[in-house]
Amino acid sequence: MENTKFLNLDTNIKSEIMKHVLYNMPMVIYLFDIHQRRNLFTNEQYHKEIGYTTEEFDTLGKDCLNKLIHPDDFGGLKRFYKELACNKNSDFYIHINRCLCKNGTFKWFKNCITILEREKSGVPLTVLGIAFDITAQVETRQKLFDQIYNIEKVSFKLSHELRHEHSKILSILNLSKDNDMIEIGDIQWLANALHTSAESIDKSIYDISQQLHLIKSEFISLNSTQL
Repeated sequence: MENTKFLNLDTNIKSEIMKHVLYNMPMVIYLFDIHQRRNLFTNEQYHKEIGYTTEEFDTLGKDCLNKLIHPDDFGGLKRFYKELACNKNSDFYIHINRCLCKNGTFKWFKNCITILEREKSGVPLTVLGIAFDITAQVETRQKLFDQIYNIEKVSFKLSHELRHEHSKILSILNLSKDNDMIEIGDIQWLANALHTSAESIDKSIYDISQQLHLIKSEFISLNSTQL
């Protein structure tokens, strides 16, 4: 119904809407030829994102993807191409990859892709893609992961050090409590107090470890969700 309403709009209005979407919306839009592995069209936002002008981008040639895609992403990109070429049923895909910018840095892009044209057999020919820069989100996740890893290392070291001291305190207190020569009530009270403190330290270590494990599990769950 909504598509029908759009198609029934005045031609000039439809043209203005398309111009606004293609050239004014802050998102990368492109048409991609699956068999030739090249872009048929990219809007200006794409060039703004990666820093190349249209002319500079054209000089990269037909193998531009080989020059722009991060080497570690080639395997996933090839599998994605194969999935596109073989799947005759699905019309929507999401693919994430890094793209080389003119300044030498890489940006992460989330590509939302829909099939625009198919062969009679159903094999996709051309796709329409909308890409979003998600570099900030990816880098934030990595920083959070690094922070948790560092906390975990500190906790591991601290727990072993405290457990060592805890064992020494318990040993000394056990010897003191069993020594018949010690008769002063205050010392006995102190020994009991230290024993209680040692047990509290042990409980605190266990609680910290459990909390860190919970945080790590929640973060891994968050990190596994699709961007």
